[in-house]
Amino acid sequence: MAEENPNARLIAFSDGVIAVAITLLVLDIRLPEDFSHWSDAELWSALVALWPRLLAYLLSFFVIGNLWNSHRSKFEKITGSDARLVSINMLFLLTIGIVPFTTNLIAESGGTLSTAVYAASMAISGLSLLWIWDHARRNGLVDKAVTAEESRRQYTVVVVMVAVFAVSIPLSIAHADLAKYFWILIIPVNLLTRLFGIRRKR
Repeated sequence: MAEENPNARLIAFSDGVIAVAITLLVLDIRLPEDFSHWSDAELWSALVALWPRLLAYLLSFFVIGNLWNSHRSKFEKITGSDARLVSINMLFLLTIGIVPFTTNLIAESGGTLSTAVYAASMAISGLSLLWIWDHARRNGLVDKAVTAEESRRQYTVVVVMVAVFAVSIPLSIAHADLAKYFWILIIPVNLLTRLFGIRRKR
Protein backbone atom coordinates (compact mmCIF):
# COMPACT_ATOMS: atom_id res chain seq x y z
CA MET A 1 0.00 0.00 0.00
CA ALA A 2 1.44 3.38 -1.08
CA GLU A 3 2.28 5.78 1.69
CA GLU A 4 -0.12 8.74 1.87
CA ASN A 5 1.33 12.14 1.01
CA PRO A 6 1.43 14.07 4.34
CA ASN A 7 0.67 17.25 2.39
CA ALA A 8 -2.27 15.86 0.39
CA ARG A 9 -4.93 17.85 2.25
CA LEU A 10 -2.79 20.98 2.27
CA ILE A 11 -2.28 20.72 -1.52
CA ALA A 12 -6.01 20.11 -2.13
CA PHE A 13 -6.97 23.07 0.04
CA SER A 14 -4.37 25.29 -1.66
CA ASP A 15 -5.60 24.31 -5.13
CA GLY A 16 -9.15 25.15 -4.06
CA VAL A 17 -8.24 28.60 -2.72
CA ILE A 18 -6.19 29.43 -5.81
CA ALA A 19 -9.00 28.23 -8.12
CA VAL A 20 -11.54 30.44 -6.33
CA ALA A 21 -9.21 33.46 -6.43
CA ILE A 22 -8.50 33.07 -10.14
CA THR A 23 -12.24 32.67 -10.84
CA LEU A 24 -13.17 35.78 -8.85
CA LEU A 25 -10.88 37.86 -11.04
CA VAL A 26 -13.35 37.80 -13.91
CA LEU A 27 -16.41 38.84 -11.88
CA ASP A 28 -15.52 42.54 -12.04
CA ILE A 29 -15.39 42.47 -15.85
CA ARG A 30 -19.00 43.15 -16.73
CA LEU A 31 -21.16 45.56 -18.69
CA PRO A 32 -24.22 47.38 -17.30
CA GLU A 33 -27.38 45.24 -17.20
CA ASP A 34 -29.15 47.19 -19.97
CA PHE A 35 -26.39 46.80 -22.59
CA SER A 36 -28.61 44.51 -24.74
CA HIS A 37 -30.41 47.61 -25.97
CA TRP A 38 -27.26 49.44 -27.04
CA SER A 39 -26.18 50.08 -30.58
CA ASP A 40 -22.97 48.47 -31.88
CA ALA A 41 -21.15 51.80 -31.50
CA GLU A 42 -22.24 52.12 -27.85
CA LEU A 43 -21.27 48.52 -27.15
CA TRP A 44 -17.85 49.00 -28.74
CA SER A 45 -17.22 52.11 -26.64
CA ALA A 46 -18.18 50.20 -23.50
CA LEU A 47 -15.86 47.31 -24.41
CA VAL A 48 -12.99 49.72 -25.01
CA ALA A 49 -13.70 51.29 -21.61
CA LEU A 50 -13.30 47.83 -20.05
CA TRP A 51 -9.73 47.51 -21.37
CA PRO A 52 -8.04 48.48 -18.05
CA ARG A 53 -10.05 45.75 -16.29
CA LEU A 54 -9.21 43.19 -18.98
CA LEU A 55 -5.51 44.04 -18.78
CA ALA A 56 -5.53 43.80 -14.99
CA TYR A 57 -7.36 40.46 -15.25
CA LEU A 58 -4.85 39.03 -17.75
CA LEU A 59 -1.87 40.11 -15.66
CA SER A 60 -3.28 38.71 -12.42
CA PHE A 61 -4.35 35.48 -14.14
CA PHE A 62 -0.82 35.03 -15.49
CA VAL A 63 0.84 35.74 -12.15
CA ILE A 64 -1.52 33.52 -10.12
CA GLY A 65 -1.11 30.79 -12.72
CA ASN A 66 2.66 30.95 -12.39
CA LEU A 67 2.49 30.99 -8.60
CA TRP A 68 0.21 27.93 -8.67
CA ASN A 69 2.59 26.14 -11.05
CA SER A 70 5.54 26.94 -8.80
CA HIS A 71 3.57 25.84 -5.72
CA ARG A 72 2.70 22.56 -7.46
CA SER A 73 6.33 22.02 -8.48
CA LYS A 74 7.57 22.59 -4.95
CA PHE A 75 5.08 20.23 -3.33
CA GLU A 76 6.02 17.51 -5.79
CA LYS A 77 9.43 17.60 -4.10
CA ILE A 78 8.30 18.30 -0.51
CA THR A 79 7.69 14.89 1.03
CA GLY A 80 7.42 15.88 4.70
CA SER A 81 5.31 18.29 6.71
CA ASP A 82 5.27 20.23 9.96
CA ALA A 83 3.16 22.92 11.62
CA ARG A 84 5.46 25.69 10.40
CA LEU A 85 5.11 24.61 6.78
CA VAL A 86 1.32 24.66 7.10
CA SER A 87 1.45 28.16 8.64
CA ILE A 88 3.68 29.54 5.89
CA ASN A 89 1.42 27.98 3.26
CA MET A 90 -1.58 29.69 4.89
CA LEU A 91 0.27 33.01 4.60
CA PHE A 92 0.81 32.29 0.91
CA LEU A 93 -2.91 31.58 0.47
CA LEU A 94 -3.76 34.77 2.35
CA THR A 95 -1.80 36.78 -0.22
CA ILE A 96 -3.48 34.89 -3.09
CA GLY A 97 -6.94 35.51 -1.66
CA ILE A 98 -6.47 39.28 -1.76
CA VAL A 99 -5.46 39.37 -5.45
CA PRO A 100 -9.04 39.92 -6.74
CA PHE A 101 -9.26 43.02 -4.51
CA THR A 102 -5.89 44.46 -5.58
CA THR A 103 -6.71 43.68 -9.22
CA ASN A 104 -9.94 45.64 -8.91
CA LEU A 105 -7.98 48.41 -7.24
CA ILE A 106 -5.61 49.00 -10.16
CA ALA A 107 -8.46 48.56 -12.67
CA GLU A 108 -10.48 51.30 -10.96
CA SER A 109 -7.61 53.56 -9.95
CA GLY A 110 -4.27 53.34 -11.68
CA GLY A 111 -2.57 55.91 -9.49
CA THR A 112 0.63 55.62 -7.46
CA LEU A 113 -0.91 54.17 -4.29
CA SER A 114 -3.00 51.47 -6.00
CA THR A 115 -0.05 50.51 -8.24
CA ALA A 116 2.29 50.25 -5.26
CA VAL A 117 -0.25 48.22 -3.24
CA TYR A 118 -0.75 45.78 -6.13
CA ALA A 119 2.99 45.38 -6.68
CA ALA A 120 3.66 44.92 -2.96
CA SER A 121 0.94 42.27 -2.60
CA MET A 122 2.35 40.31 -5.55
CA ALA A 123 5.90 40.57 -4.21
CA ILE A 124 4.74 39.30 -0.80
CA SER A 125 2.97 36.36 -2.50
CA GLY A 126 6.22 35.41 -4.19
CA LEU A 127 8.26 35.83 -1.02
CA SER A 128 5.89 33.61 0.96
CA LEU A 129 6.22 30.93 -1.72
CA LEU A 130 10.02 31.18 -1.52
CA TRP A 131 9.73 30.87 2.26
CA ILE A 132 7.81 27.60 1.84
CA TRP A 133 10.65 26.07 -0.17
CA ASP A 134 13.38 27.52 2.04
CA HIS A 135 11.72 26.18 5.20
CA ALA A 136 11.18 22.74 3.67
CA ARG A 137 14.76 22.55 2.42
CA ARG A 138 16.30 23.66 5.70
CA ASN A 139 14.19 21.27 7.80
CA GLY A 140 14.64 18.07 5.83
CA LEU A 141 11.13 18.04 4.36
CA VAL A 142 12.37 17.85 0.75
CA ASP A 143 12.91 14.59 -1.12
CA LYS A 144 16.51 13.49 -0.60
CA ALA A 145 16.85 12.86 -4.34
CA VAL A 146 16.51 16.59 -5.13
CA THR A 147 19.86 17.97 -6.28
CA ALA A 148 21.29 21.39 -5.43
CA GLU A 149 20.66 22.51 -9.01
CA GLU A 150 17.00 21.40 -8.85
CA SER A 151 16.66 23.26 -5.56
CA ARG A 152 18.02 26.45 -7.13
CA ARG A 153 15.51 26.15 -9.97
CA GLN A 154 12.72 26.17 -7.37
CA TYR A 155 13.85 29.67 -6.43
CA THR A 156 14.66 31.20 -9.82
CA VAL A 157 11.30 31.81 -11.49
CA VAL A 158 9.70 33.21 -8.33
CA VAL A 159 12.72 35.41 -7.58
CA VAL A 160 12.34 37.01 -11.02
CA MET A 161 8.69 37.82 -10.34
CA VAL A 162 9.44 39.21 -6.88
CA ALA A 163 12.28 41.36 -8.25
CA VAL A 164 10.13 42.89 -10.99
CA PHE A 165 7.29 43.79 -8.62
CA ALA A 166 9.67 45.03 -5.91
CA VAL A 167 11.49 47.36 -8.34
CA SER A 168 8.15 48.67 -9.61
CA ILE A 169 7.14 49.93 -6.15
CA PRO A 170 9.58 52.88 -6.04
CA LEU A 171 9.14 53.24 -9.81
CA SER A 172 5.41 53.81 -9.31
CA ILE A 173 6.19 56.89 -7.23
CA ALA A 174 7.92 58.47 -10.21
CA HIS A 175 5.43 57.24 -12.81
CA ALA A 176 2.58 54.83 -12.08
CA ASP A 177 2.00 53.85 -15.73
CA LEU A 178 5.70 53.18 -16.28
CA ALA A 179 5.65 50.81 -13.30
CA LYS A 180 2.76 48.90 -14.88
CA TYR A 181 4.61 48.59 -18.19
CA PHE A 182 7.59 47.31 -16.20
CA TRP A 183 5.43 44.38 -15.01
CA ILE A 184 5.24 43.14 -18.61
CA LEU A 185 8.88 42.10 -18.25
CA ILE A 186 7.67 39.21 -16.10
CA ILE A 187 6.31 37.39 -19.15
CA PRO A 188 9.41 37.22 -21.42
CA VAL A 189 11.85 36.86 -18.52
CA ASN A 190 9.72 34.09 -17.02
CA LEU A 191 9.63 32.20 -20.32
CA LEU A 192 13.37 32.62 -20.89
CA THR A 193 14.12 31.43 -17.36
CA ARG A 194 12.00 28.31 -17.84
CA LEU A 195 13.55 27.55 -21.24
CA PHE A 196 17.05 27.97 -19.82
CA GLY A 197 16.12 25.68 -16.92
CA ILE A 198 14.81 23.00 -19.31
CA ARG A 199 17.99 23.12 -21.41
CA ARG A 200 20.21 22.82 -18.36
CA LYS A 201 18.11 19.92 -17.11
CA ARG A 202 18.69 18.10 -20.40
